[in-house]
Amino acid sequence: MNRRTLGMLILLAVVTFYTFGTGFTFFFKFFYALLLLFGIGLFWAWVNLRGLEVTLRRTATRGQVGGYLEGWVQVVNRSRIPKSWLEVVEVTDLPVESAGRGVAFIRDQSRTWKIETYLTRRGVFHTGQVEVVSQDPFGLFRLKRHFLQSQGYIVVPAAHPLPDLDPRLAGLPSDSRTTRHWDNITTDVASVREYAPGDSFRRIHWPYTARMNALMVKEFDMGKSAEAWVVLDMQQGVHFGEPPDNTEETAVTIAASLVTRLVELSLPVGLAMDGDNDYVFRPDSSPEHLGRLMEVLAEVKAVGTISIERFLYDLRPNLSRFNTLTLITPSGRTDWVPALTALRRQGVTISVILIDPKSFGGASDIEDSLEALFQNDIATYSVSSGQDLNQALHVPLGIEMRQGPLGGGFHSYSRVGDAAS
Repeated sequence: MNRRTLGMLILLAVVTFYTFGTGFTFFFKFFYALLLLFGIGLFWAWVNLRGLEVTLRRTATRGQVGGYLEGWVQVVNRSRIPKSWLEVVEVTDLPVESAGRGVAFIRDQSRTWKIETYLTRRGVFHTGQVEVVSQDPFGLFRLKRHFLQSQGYIVVPAAHPLPDLDPRLAGLPSDSRTTRHWDNITTDVASVREYAPGDSFRRIHWPYTARMNALMVKEFDMGKSAEAWVVLDMQQGVHFGEPPDNTEETAVTIAASLVTRLVELSLPVGLAMDGDNDYVFRPDSSPEHLGRLMEVLAEVKAVGTISIERFLYDLRPNLSRFNTLTLITPSGRTDWVPALTALRRQGVTISVILIDPKSFGGASDIEDSLEALFQNDIATYSVSSGQDLNQALHVPLGIEMRQGPLGGGFHSYSRVGDAAS
């Protein structure tokens, strides 16, 4: 109820009191005029909502953070009575309010316009219902009528481009300046060397043998035959900050960006995380698989009850020596590092992306985790609040010893190849 309506009701109450308390003709006329005014206003607002036909057309059932929810609304006046003072707005639980539009109609008139809502947060929301608000000329009544049924709309996390992604995160040694030799024959040749007793004749590189006048054999690497796994730590209590700028949203954005980049490279990629449910998706490289992973990332919440080390141990049966695994976590504990070393002994290539909780207002830091990872020779990347993701995942962190003011040494972490400061 607006202030004008409240004021008119108070005035009506006062006039009613004086009308029946004094019996003066003036108050009776004033009382009837107010009743007539209220009756006309209420009827006007009510009849404005009759005979309307509303449609909402969309071309997609999901969007992405940073994009727009687009649609076309059409309202048709099917009655003979003209309509005025109407406001049309889409009803949605998106964190950004939808803008309304004021319209007026004559008989059988139709109006169509485009609506756009900026998508600021991932999740599953309800959209598609249209609310029409009618108001009388005196501004006393605001009646609402809803059209259409609400439908689910998925907002997937933003996927930042990673053109300079470190090949170690993708298990692409043949596509980088370093290669890793592989005992089995694959489609990727790493180098050519002289024949040694025991080498299979299937490895002989005949054109190069003829050129060198000596038996030369091919050495292979994993190349694109490896399957990549992305593991997201969604344990309750390890994330910090308020959405949308917190470690949880940053971790999901990193996972979405990494998964998208791996699929672009035609690599089979799997996703595992412990959130409101245990999610384990076997590696695949199809666009449909990418869509499923993005939809799951849109819904997952950091409410997991299983520790990340327990989750990694449970994931071991799904992994083999042909796999690469990238763990994304803001945890400053070191309990999960032995689980990664156990997987590496199994032959899995391990990488860790650490999110710095201090940059998001958290009290803990990742120094202990960094030291434990470096001691176990695990490739580690660090991401802070507001940092460019492509730059952060370009090269892993390196460690160097610096001299303290009293002669004692302390560790300093910097990216490999960065100039010493």
